[in-house]
Amino acid sequence: MPTDLSGDIEGLVADGDLATADRRCVESLQNDPQNHEALYWRGIVRMQAGQLQEALAYLQGAIEIAPDVPAYHANRGRCLAQNRQTKQAVQAARRALALDPGDALTLDTIGVIFSVAGEHAEAVAALERAVQIDPHRAPYWYNLGASRKYNGDFTGAEDAYRNALRLQPDMDKASAALAHLRRQQPDADQVDNLRVRLQNFAGDINDEMRLRYALAKALDDIGDAAGAFTELDTAAGKWRAAHPYDFSEDAAVFDALLSGIDAAAVSAATPGYANNEPVFIVGMPRTGTTLTERIVTSHSTVHAAGELSHFDRLIRQRLKIERKEDFSTDGIRSLLSSDLAQLGRDYIDATRPATGHTPHFVDKMPLNFMYAGIMLLALPGAKIICLRRNPMDTCLSNFRQLFSLRSAYYRYSYDLLDCGRYYQMFDRLMRHWQQLFPDRIYTQHYEHLVADQEQQTRALLEYCELDWEDACLRFEKNATPVATASSAQVRQPIYTDAAERWTRYREQLRPLTEFFATTGISV
Repeated sequence: MPTDLSGDIEGLVADGDLATADRRCVESLQNDPQNHEALYWRGIVRMQAGQLQEALAYLQGAIEIAPDVPAYHANRGRCLAQNRQTKQAVQAARRALALDPGDALTLDTIGVIFSVAGEHAEAVAALERAVQIDPHRAPYWYNLGASRKYNGDFTGAEDAYRNALRLQPDMDKASAALAHLRRQQPDADQVDNLRVRLQNFAGDINDEMRLRYALAKALDDIGDAAGAFTELDTAAGKWRAAHPYDFSEDAAVFDALLSGIDAAAVSAATPGYANNEPVFIVGMPRTGTTLTERIVTSHSTVHAAGELSHFDRLIRQRLKIERKEDFSTDGIRSLLSSDLAQLGRDYIDATRPATGHTPHFVDKMPLNFMYAGIMLLALPGAKIICLRRNPMDTCLSNFRQLFSLRSAYYRYSYDLLDCGRYYQMFDRLMRHWQQLFPDRIYTQHYEHLVADQEQQTRALLEYCELDWEDACLRFEKNATPVATASSAQVRQPIYTDAAERWTRYREQLRPLTEFFATTGISV
């Protein structure tokens, strides 16, 4: 394929004209079916269109003809990552890196793959090479800032974000990232900068959400709870208007799990896979799961595997459903009558090669609380630590947190009362699991942990059957990357500021207080 044709297709893809780009690829392949550049670009077009399996086939075809082109391997890795094939994505990225790419775009692609996969040290190395080669692209600096933050390099992250904004002042996600990087001070310019940016804002709703949540965080930092709540309420209202949601969709998922797994089903379930490596840390988001992970993984025998989506994916694959909303009582019951040992093996295999080099690893996917009973059946040697926090603080923290805008798992978080309803269902399901599996699930109260770190840490390690190590009290020195909303907090020693935070919003949270009063849940 001539170079100018490749340039034409690249321009069409950048402009979003996928139909014309695809047609040009087809024409080139009709003339020469072995044209690896046409195969590559058709793979890119298919990936942009969300047709990932077709994209992978074309990208693999290009690689088979021209195996030494780094961009082909990098974009195959990008496609694999989008398809949640994380292990294969990392392998493709490492293959691309081994071919010594000399262009910044390929290095940026490689870095993003590593970041998505939780390989943040490799991500930083690739992204730093990208900005060295081309320091004039704001997205490269933004991606470097994010990876530096995950690695605990907050000064380097701030520098990268500011470089991104210098090159692209309207990069709203960089402005938002700066606000979240540190606690804002009353004399800082961040609040004014965000307000100016939001004045008469006419951009994408995703960017407006990032800016308003960042402004709310900055206002909370300087003690303006009323102003912070106004920004949160405005942002959440706009999101709900653009993305209608009914809590009954989530309630149906809980109901399927509650009705599909009872004592009889547990007794009749097939034996699980004998493996005691995993320690699952679960709970509502923003309840201390990352803090607990840092404490446990400061132990020399425990690896931090991150927030793994493997169990959710494997369960949906077995049930042949795309969305969690498609769970049914009958489907859950059929899962328990299937080969649960194979489910356990598949999960352990999916964690490789990141795990297996230490006796234990932590999977800190909070929403795995939904599957706690299934996990204990599939992996009877596993440990499960469930975090609990004051219901009001839990709901406020969920309402304040801008989760992934593309995720269907956090749609409840844009309505304060939906947060309360979700907490109620979480509480009900966890009590159900603990009744079915007495003494198998360890409950860790966040408030107890921050009030008496040593005693609570000793109890945690005892449950996990781990010998005492002083390093677990110095979790802030743990160098393992953190890619969660708590990435800044867990680099500091334990602090108690977050406990009883809700009382600063007492008036704004009155409807939630009244809701909990009707449920019997004590606040």
